[in-house]
Amino acid sequence: MFVNFARFLEAPIPLSVNVIAGGHQSSFSALVNRLNAPAGSTITVDLGFCCPATPVNSDLKPQTVNEVAAGVEYEVIKDLALGFRGVYRAQDSVIEDGSFDQGLTASLFNPGEGESERLACLSAGGCFGRARRYYRALVFTASKRLTGSHQFIASYVFSSLIGNYEGLFRNDTGDSFPNITTLFDAQSLLINAYGRLPNDRPHQFKFDGSYRTSFKVLVSGSFRAQSGTPFNQLIPHLLLGNNEAFGVPRGTATIPDDAPGGIKAEGNRSPATFQLDLGAAYPIELGESRQLRIQVDWFNVINAQRAIKLDETFAIGSGIPGANSIQFPNPSYGQGRIFQFPSSLRLGLKFQF
Repeated sequence: MFVNFARFLEAPIPLSVNVIAGGHQSSFSALVNRLNAPAGSTITVDLGFCCPATPVNSDLKPQTVNEVAAGVEYEVIKDLALGFRGVYRAQDSVIEDGSFDQGLTASLFNPGEGESERLACLSAGGCFGRARRYYRALVFTASKRLTGSHQFIASYVFSSLIGNYEGLFRNDTGDSFPNITTLFDAQSLLINAYGRLPNDRPHQFKFDGSYRTSFKVLVSGSFRAQSGTPFNQLIPHLLLGNNEAFGVPRGTATIPDDAPGGIKAEGNRSPATFQLDLGAAYPIELGESRQLRIQVDWFNVINAQRAIKLDETFAIGSGIPGANSIQFPNPSYGQGRIFQFPSSLRLGLKFQF
């Protein structure tokens, strides 16, 4: 039996924060190719300036996550153990860049905390509130140690992942700037942002095992099954452009059409996925300390090619200056963008010494 408490600290802050937010951004360009240029041509140098440094709030706290886990494991028979544990993980303080004046100025702050939140509540946009991310899971495990001819490990996870803050990177918009994502650039970005996060999969099952035959052939198998991910309705934001706002509460959008491949995507999740991989290996001893292994691996035996990522862009902005409110529907909304890799075989030789 065990009980654990952990507090995870983000350290150090990524260098991208120092480069983008900590210093002035500038650009340099020069036309250096003078081939076939007319006589007297000069090199054109363009020095550009983008953005001033983002100030850091004096009461800034480090980014932290708290986790509590408790469980039990019991060996029911020799070399076979069953386990159960519960996990609760919650986001504590978050470091982000945010604006109290709809993007005119920004600072690095802890959303929902300290003096910065008081100033936000007094601004025209209103309060930000805390960045929230809650992971709750029940985990069931079974493991058979390698004794005799076989071994395996299996697990089933029943979980939920909700909040308005996915983490340092965002799957929904592709934002890859940790601690300076667009999420808190304006209070209006948080409308409908609370709900099922992109990696929320209520059901996940995994099995890995191997068996050594009397002919020294090692046969292995791996099986994965998991729920689909929540589906969103992403719309343009008047200030930040396409895919930065939610038309309905996060994770509640209804998929309009069948997912490709003849798999019906029901409700507001992408299709559930399944994959079976098989392998076999035969060792050839070449002395006491050398071995040649002939192996074959068959990936995705059932050749499942379900969509694992759907197009969540509901509408696209016009791109016309001064006409950001004009939007056009996305004809591929709800269709698959990324799919499971098709079935494949891999043959190999492995020499150990």
